[in-house]
Amino acid sequence: MKSKIFKISILTLFLIPIRTEIRGQNHIDTLDQLHLISAYFENPSRVVLRWVPSTPGLWRQCNYFGYRLERAEIDTLQKRPLVWIELSKIRPLDLEKWKNLVKQYPNDTLLMVSGQAIHGERDSSPLTLDNMLKKSDQLQNYYSACILAAEFSPVAAIASALRYEDKKIDISKSYLYRLTITTSDTILQNIIGLSSVQTDKPEELPPVHSVEIIEGEKLIELLWNRPYYKNYYSAYNVYRLDKISNSWRKLNKRPVSYLAYKDENKYIFRDSVTQNYVVYQYKIEGITPYASTGPLSDIISAQGRDRTPPDAPYNVKTQFLGNKRMQITWEVNKVDKDIAGFRISRSNEIDKGFIELTGEVLPPATRTFIDTSCNEFINNYYFIGVMDKEGNVNVSMPRYGTIIDSIPPSPPVGLTGSIDSAGIVRINWKLGKEPDLKGYFVHYSNDIRHTFINVTNFHLEDTTWTDTIPLNVLTEKIYYKVVAIDYRSNYSFYSNVLTLKKPDFVPPASPVFINSISKPNGIEIQWYNSSSTDVVSHILYRRKRGQKDFEEIYRGNSNTDKTNYTDKTVEGGITYEYNIIAIDDAGLLSKRIGLLTATGYQVKAIGSIQSFTLKKETSPRTCLLSWKYDGQPDVRFVIYRSINNQPYALFKSLSKVYSWKDVNIRKGEVIRYKIKVVNSDGWQSKFSNELEAKWE
Repeated sequence: MKSKIFKISILTLFLIPIRTEIRGQNHIDTLDQLHLISAYFENPSRVVLRWVPSTPGLWRQCNYFGYRLERAEIDTLQKRPLVWIELSKIRPLDLEKWKNLVKQYPNDTLLMVSGQAIHGERDSSPLTLDNMLKKSDQLQNYYSACILAAEFSPVAAIASALRYEDKKIDISKSYLYRLTITTSDTILQNIIGLSSVQTDKPEELPPVHSVEIIEGEKLIELLWNRPYYKNYYSAYNVYRLDKISNSWRKLNKRPVSYLAYKDENKYIFRDSVTQNYVVYQYKIEGITPYASTGPLSDIISAQGRDRTPPDAPYNVKTQFLGNKRMQITWEVNKVDKDIAGFRISRSNEIDKGFIELTGEVLPPATRTFIDTSCNEFINNYYFIGVMDKEGNVNVSMPRYGTIIDSIPPSPPVGLTGSIDSAGIVRINWKLGKEPDLKGYFVHYSNDIRHTFINVTNFHLEDTTWTDTIPLNVLTEKIYYKVVAIDYRSNYSFYSNVLTLKKPDFVPPASPVFINSISKPNGIEIQWYNSSSTDVVSHILYRRKRGQKDFEEIYRGNSNTDKTNYTDKTVEGGITYEYNIIAIDDAGLLSKRIGLLTATGYQVKAIGSIQSFTLKKETSPRTCLLSWKYDGQPDVRFVIYRSINNQPYALFKSLSKVYSWKDVNIRKGEVIRYKIKVVNSDGWQSKFSNELEAKWE
């Protein structure tokens, strides 16, 4: 029977919400729809329809309610309205009918799969947060299995209510099919799948052609175009000719739809064969989404081929014979009998730049070769390639051709360099004259006394080098050395040190005041000097409190951590403010960090009384003290008294009087007196002379 497929025009797929009950709550899933896959026309006079519910939930509800399939004739000439005729109400077979169907088709495993998906046991436990994901996965698995089974088994598709064959048609007419859910639920009723079929433009299913063949070691791979054939087929069968029975045997147990590993635009089928160089014949057959098959392809002939190279040569040895001559020897596995020959390559690096030394393939019995042009000043790595009669190649591990060379290159000379304002360092030196010179390494240090660090990390093949360094640092200079290396990894001594001065954009560290002391000869000030090494001066400024501008009073520098300076031009009792900065050799000034406040030394003493007398009176016992003072006005006279050799204690403070009488004196007491003058600022005079009165 010859199959034909007709081009389909999909009118529309209505996207209507569906209501499902989840734990008592209405839930709307806007993705639920019926995909009515177009109609497939097959002689004699029948249209095969296939459809797929879009979600597992909708599929389960459709299994419960069933489908209604309707058909209308399309009249494009007279444009008469559509008249819908119900073709069938379709539901999945019940369990008993399914069992009977399985007995009729015992080899249809896909029928069994779809039956298990529809009638298999379900987890009937209540829906909880713990088992929600498990139940969802179970439903998804059943749904996927049923849809896949209907794709490749017509019996499984009809039993699952996912296929219908309309046999009451006119070939000359066009039809529109409508699929709905058989239910009274108005929302579910509005989920509609529509598809049209035109029977006037038949198109034959194409055979698979232009198959690419890859012949491997006891392996044959067939590859064919995916973008083109996926418009006709969803999977394939592959057949191989059985030479004993002279019949075509299907190789795949399941439909083939594998994508090539490195090219997703190609399908691939792999067949393992028992022998190489035995020709096998294949045919490929496409399977449509309606489980019908297309025509077989032309015969494809292929064979497995020897893709296993000989074992790599081993025990490779080199011996330097002098005068640019290097001898290479090797061994091979004696089991390899199909060796066709050898090729020898050389490189100065272990992983690139190979040059073939053998113009022609060396005979298979060869086990030694002499390189007459090896370079005595650079590395020589040798590779032995072995090939068999099928052209399979294997290569030995690289073997280093040892040439003893312990003489290092000369140290680089002529180092020059500069640093610009952006911190770009440029260094140059002269090229060495050694023929085996490989390159240079640049080392640097911020302190000539410290270890120099390799800054290039890899050898330079030039005599110039550029670097970028930070300038916001406190070190003023940077030091460079260059070392040369040859191809034997012999290092030269360091070059002479190249010293480069950095552009200075960093002000010096600020000096810090420590202490100040007011003395009769001035104010002594002490500070910590700046810690920066490029400081040329420290400048001390002074102003009287209340003034705006400072004046410089000291400029100098010392090699000590601290500096002591005495300001001898201050006035007693006047308060001064001091500030100090550091200046470096680039003229940069440090920050001013705080003021030092100090007051000039002032003598706070006034004149004593001029005379001091005492007069005793016996009845009653009193002591009359009298004194003279012609010094400052507005002063107080403070009398100190001692009784019976006790320490003096302040006894009386008087103002604007020059005598005072001490009464209530006891018999036998010995009393002594002194007077001191105190002004309103608290300044004091010295004590007067001492007066004594004895009372017997």
